[in-house]
Amino acid sequence: MAAVVVARPAQPLAAAIALIIALGTGTFAGLGSTATWRRQSNDASFALLRMHDLRVTLPEGATVAETTLSTAIDRLPHADWVTARAERLVGSTQVDASGPGHTVLTPGEVVGITLDASASDLAVDGLHRARGRTLRADDDGRPVAVLEQSYAEHFDLPATGALTVSGGKRLDYVGTGTSPQHFIVTGPRGMLFAEANFATLFVPLHTAQEILGRAGQVNEAVLRVSGTADLAKLERELTAALPDVGLTFTRRADEPAVRMLYEDIDNDQQFWNVIGGLVLAGATFAAFNLTSRMIDAQRRQLGVGMALGTPAHLLALRPLLVGVQIAALGVVAGVAVGYLLDVWLRGVFSSVLPLPIWHTPFQPAVFARAAALGFVLPVAAAAVPVWRAVRVEPVEAIRVGHLAPARRGVLGLAGHTRWRGRITRRMPVRNILRAPRRALLTALAIGAAITTMVATIGLIDSFVETLDRGEAEATHHAADRFIVELDGFYPRDAPELRELAALPEVRAAEPRLRLYGTASPAAPTTDQVELILELVDFDAGMWSPTLTAGNRTAVTDGGLVLAEKAADDLHVTVGDRVAVRHPRRVGASYELVTTQLTVAALQPGPLRSLAFLDINQARVFNLTGLTNVVDIRPRAGVSDDTLVRAVFVQPGVASVESVTATVRAVREALEDFFGVLRVVEAVVLLLAVLIAFNATSIGIDEGARQHATMLAFGLGPRTVLSIAAAEMAAIGLIGTLLGLAGGRAVLAWVTSIQLQRTMPDVRVDAYLAPGTLLTAAVLGILAVAAAPLLLTRRIQTMDVPATLRVLE
Repeated sequence: MAAVVVARPAQPLAAAIALIIALGTGTFAGLGSTATWRRQSNDASFALLRMHDLRVTLPEGATVAETTLSTAIDRLPHADWVTARAERLVGSTQVDASGPGHTVLTPGEVVGITLDASASDLAVDGLHRARGRTLRADDDGRPVAVLEQSYAEHFDLPATGALTVSGGKRLDYVGTGTSPQHFIVTGPRGMLFAEANFATLFVPLHTAQEILGRAGQVNEAVLRVSGTADLAKLERELTAALPDVGLTFTRRADEPAVRMLYEDIDNDQQFWNVIGGLVLAGATFAAFNLTSRMIDAQRRQLGVGMALGTPAHLLALRPLLVGVQIAALGVVAGVAVGYLLDVWLRGVFSSVLPLPIWHTPFQPAVFARAAALGFVLPVAAAAVPVWRAVRVEPVEAIRVGHLAPARRGVLGLAGHTRWRGRITRRMPVRNILRAPRRALLTALAIGAAITTMVATIGLIDSFVETLDRGEAEATHHAADRFIVELDGFYPRDAPELRELAALPEVRAAEPRLRLYGTASPAAPTTDQVELILELVDFDAGMWSPTLTAGNRTAVTDGGLVLAEKAADDLHVTVGDRVAVRHPRRVGASYELVTTQLTVAALQPGPLRSLAFLDINQARVFNLTGLTNVVDIRPRAGVSDDTLVRAVFVQPGVASVESVTATVRAVREALEDFFGVLRVVEAVVLLLAVLIAFNATSIGIDEGARQHATMLAFGLGPRTVLSIAAAEMAAIGLIGTLLGLAGGRAVLAWVTSIQLQRTMPDVRVDAYLAPGTLLTAAVLGILAVAAAPLLLTRRIQTMDVPATLRVLE
């Protein structure tokens, strides 16, 4: 009889608890595999395309004659360190990839590469073919290109087609692909996920010179060096060889694609480990609590067995086997859950990161760790109550109900309190106080699930809030503003600018300047921030940044406006001086100089690199009277596409885009990343519901005599279920409060530490939207409280006489 009584309820509960373990261990193992995948894939992809070790770049707008850089490199004292080198011409353009029924009109850049035989076989920075074909040596000078694959996939463009670039020039793209430097696409202002609004065209060098109007000119060189090369010495030798050019150097490790792909690995893995660990922790608390409660419910049967003389080790065997059964089911199902999650993650990573090679091997070590934990916990949870039961006298184990040994602790203390109200209203609280350990473990399990949900949804909230903040800052006073980037520096009264301002679609046009540099504190330090220097009219301009500290008078007097994040990273504030290294025009060329500037104000934009000077400071760069950027506003009734197309074909125009276009593009590009978080959110929701349902199911079994007594005295099933719902709601409330506090702490850690390492150029503040708090409350309280309703039929069909018929 005992065997039958034990077996019937144990099987469905064992399966349900095993599913909880499977969700926890599978999620932990699945999310824990990504670091190895990414590191192996990065290594193989960069090696395949022979990523450069050093990139040599001329100042913005500067070029030199073709072969100048190559000749200088070949004549270096340590030229033998250079194993491969190639010249390039890189410049901004506008790309029109529109077709029948769709408009694709975005800014972009042309990357002119020197072709040897086949672009995929280049000695440095090869070109990976995704679809169509790559470039060939006989393409040099022809109007053909390879379109960056992420951009093509984002807009669902065909493998081959026609494009129009600035000046109305037509290009045929013969395929889609990528290069090592463009594994992660960054926009012209350093914005990430730029593939949604920024086109990269890989073209032959002489084709690029024709498109950009730079016949016989280059502005970059990329080098591969031997393992014994001293990059610092090589940089000094190149600077000495071309003293009047103002070269800047970017090492391989400092390239945004390399830095983000490799630095992201450990940082992202820490985040996924935290998320997977929280899911596993919730499953752990739930499995331990539910298994121990299930075995505890067999205490009477163990007492009967001991009274009949059955050896303790034989009595302990069956409940321990139940724990082993749960563990085995959980481990097997956990491997399946983890494998399915891995399959899904492979697709997400390969779509977000267009690497030519992806290695996604099964990670047995990661799964073994999760499986070991998933196996040990249920067995331990079964062993603890069994060990307690077999150590007491048989009569104590047999006693139930009012004859059971008195419980002390919280309920004993609460017994001195005078309770008011009906007994049915006091019962949920008394049930919790009667078994506080069980209630706390259940609340902790729910709290871990809520923590994970709040952290994952909160991360989405934080990104969205950052984008909203950036959009609001860019559009205040001029929400319809467009930024026109010119293909070089022009006098402010140049015919090209007069024609642009005279367009019937343009209501207002304001020339300004954009330059690039770096800033560091005036005192010697290793702190350094790359800057995009925007020179705008702070007195009567179309747009200027909001100032959160400092004042405009100090800015117009020559002070620098830094982003709040840049000031924090440089450890400076208003009134401090910083050393800004920037290009300065010298004749027809540029030199890099360092100027001491005072921080006059701070601005709230999320991009660390954006810094501002008043337009009257153009003299610092020897660019007085010149411009390379124009802000324009459309006339009333002119659509965005109409304005862009009108400006697009104007001479001197490299690109044009709305100030909100980048933000919209980033929102779209983040959807794939958000998809990962939403899967975790779904797992957490299922986990919380399972925990609540199983806890309630076991609670109904444990309180069967209590419920039967209430039914026998005339209380209806609705009252019995309302007591159980109130008890679970109270436990859910505790778990929700713990989860909100834990989720807010995890979110603060991710935004202040993890994202600071992964995305140092963007300020993302921890933010929880009201909808997230409401979702947490609905999941943690209402969904948990509603779990007893799933057991309505069990209460309604309860055999009251049989349940009460227990021989004391």
